[in-house]
Amino acid sequence: MWSERARPTSIDEIVGQHTLVEDVKSWLVQGWPSALLLVGPYGTGKTSSARVIAREMLGDEFNQLNYVEINGSDDRGIDFIRNDLKTLLRTKPVGVERKVVLIDEADGLTPAAQDAAKQLMETYASNALVIMTGNELEKIKPAIRSRCRTYTFKPVGNIEGAARLWDVLSLIGVDEDIKLGWSDDLPNLIEIMNGDLRSCLNLLESLPRNSESLSERIRDISAKNMEDLAGLATKGEWMKIRRNLHDLLDAGVPLRSVMSTFYRDIKRKFNASITDTTLFDIMCAYGDVMLNIYTWPQGDHAFCDYMVASMRKEVKNNERN
Repeated sequence: MWSERARPTSIDEIVGQHTLVEDVKSWLVQGWPSALLLVGPYGTGKTSSARVIAREMLGDEFNQLNYVEINGSDDRGIDFIRNDLKTLLRTKPVGVERKVVLIDEADGLTPAAQDAAKQLMETYASNALVIMTGNELEKIKPAIRSRCRTYTFKPVGNIEGAARLWDVLSLIGVDEDIKLGWSDDLPNLIEIMNGDLRSCLNLLESLPRNSESLSERIRDISAKNMEDLAGLATKGEWMKIRRNLHDLLDAGVPLRSVMSTFYRDIKRKFNASITDTTLFDIMCAYGDVMLNIYTWPQGDHAFCDYMVASMRKEVKNNERN
């Protein structure tokens, strides 16, 4: 996959996280912090950046003995932390002073597991640098946050993101004529995808290999984005909303960008002082549904169906009252 081949391998290849890049360069000289927490939306490069940090810190000793990844959403219980993580942290590194342990999606750890992890991080700080990543800062307990140096990852800007996409297309070996045909639309693609480089690359990889294919796909997505989704909701056109959301997903737009599109329409109506009471019901349902976006066990299409069903239920319940 293009997105895998495009992962940064050096600190200067990290896009959009200028403070982190400068800090890593200073740590190479001045010493490393006790623990790191990288938080932000899906697709902003947290895991890739953590791996680059580990490579920079470990140098030639970057290997499976000194660098370990675990997933907090998969291994989320306190037993795993007390047993497996404890073993990883206390085992001596080879050839370096400290190893690196990446706990990806640490916001998936249970509260009890986070408490146990915090104690282990303090006990074995001299033996291991723990890097945690997460989508939602609020799900990381304050005790852990206070232990870590925290960096917030934001979606990459249109121009900087487009430049990175161009570099990746060159790295992959996309034909020059096709690259030139796509070039003007790369900033628009970054904007549509809310700065999610991974989703941008997945979409580009799916396109027919001709110079017009990106322009055609963006026109298709833009036409779907122009639909007033919140307006359809206030009119009760639930199946039309469902079809529109599914069409956006099918066009390659990631779920979080689809949800942002929906909220944009709601916000526009609030800003226009439209006080249709149905709009408030829709916003309540939207907020409740979004609490589950990172833990939803089914696919993206099912999540959209869940949102539409929740909105319809909220509106219908309030109509009866």
